[in-house]
Amino acid sequence: MFKVIDGGLSESASTSRKKFISARLTNTRLMGVVGVSVCWELEDNVRDTRLYQFFYLDYEEMGYDTYEEVLGDESEETLSEVEAIENRLMGGLGGELRNITEKELRTLIQDYIFINRKAGIMDPPAGRTEHILTGDIIESVAEQNTLMDKECEAIVNDHQLINYFIMRCVGNDLPAARYLTSDFVDLRDFRNFGASTLVLNSSELESSEMRTGRDKGSFTTGKFYLVKSLIENDKGAYHMESEVEVEAMKVRSFAMISLDRITDAEVNFMTRRDEYVSLMDLDTDPAELSKDRVEILRKAQETPYPAGRLFLIFNSDNDHVKEQVYRIYDDVFGMCFVTDFGELILASFRRENLHVMEKALLDTFTEDEDIFMVSRYNFSMPIVYEYVRSGFPGDFEDFVEMVSEPEKR
Repeated sequence: MFKVIDGGLSESASTSRKKFISARLTNTRLMGVVGVSVCWELEDNVRDTRLYQFFYLDYEEMGYDTYEEVLGDESEETLSEVEAIENRLMGGLGGELRNITEKELRTLIQDYIFINRKAGIMDPPAGRTEHILTGDIIESVAEQNTLMDKECEAIVNDHQLINYFIMRCVGNDLPAARYLTSDFVDLRDFRNFGASTLVLNSSELESSEMRTGRDKGSFTTGKFYLVKSLIENDKGAYHMESEVEVEAMKVRSFAMISLDRITDAEVNFMTRRDEYVSLMDLDTDPAELSKDRVEILRKAQETPYPAGRLFLIFNSDNDHVKEQVYRIYDDVFGMCFVTDFGELILASFRRENLHVMEKALLDTFTEDEDIFMVSRYNFSMPIVYEYVRSGFPGDFEDFVEMVSEPEKR
């Protein structure tokens, strides 16, 4: 998706010389995507002296996936547009922003555009990236490793390492998988696997052994983990068991033990979990519930539906990858669905997160714009998103009653 935002009565960005000011990226490469924001000075312009460019880069499938820009100056209005785009494109990635050089920027964007061209998918819009596609790029292994270090968060425990490693392998993102390995690790099992999603992953320590290190008198510990993975792709769902050897926060070896196709019923059983829900009435215009008005929604992903708007709130980090059991949806803090007729539904897999959302909304609106608590629910499986996308004509309580009725024989 490409989008251009005009910050006013614009001068041309394509014809002006561009001087690099700054660039930042999210350190989320191991999640498969990276957000990049860049600022250029337009040396030949008088009024619109700044070009702000934003890239959403998906290494698994789309490569150079989303592009947006703002042409303007350094005014509060322009910077507000810039912040809104950064929140929308990068707010849900859960990473930190790292500064990169112009040379690193050129290398990064060119690499991702190569992915697009190799796959035969969309090129950048004409006249928008020529200044990035020419000029010096990094070439040495040391420089490439420095850029990769900026793209990736630090590995702090074995579970995080294994979760990211399996995630990158099944995502057909072998360069990032190899970044997590020491020496050579055989990844041929994944060459023809196709891009897939790691839905669930668990790792259990089986054994460990002490080894002599490379330095005289030093020792290292090799640890062997049994890893169980739930994987989904366009062909179906699979359960994989593998053995991963870890040494000094790097993967030393990998061996696939089994890979079995499983049914939808088995997937539902493996991923089943409680959902905590609050139902409220909003006694004001539903349009008043917006990112500008409610702080907790500032970086949420907003999606329109026939009956209202869904705000998907993500965690501010990717700490869920550090857990022994990784679940793909644990990056979601909670959901807020506001209907066009003033019903407000909050949902989360964690009760404490639900309470945070309740307080944020109750503290935002005044006495003249009341929110009334109607009821709270604890479901044994997720139900709110099913209501959101179902197009059900009634309110949420009617939907709950319908799905709760036993089937007639």
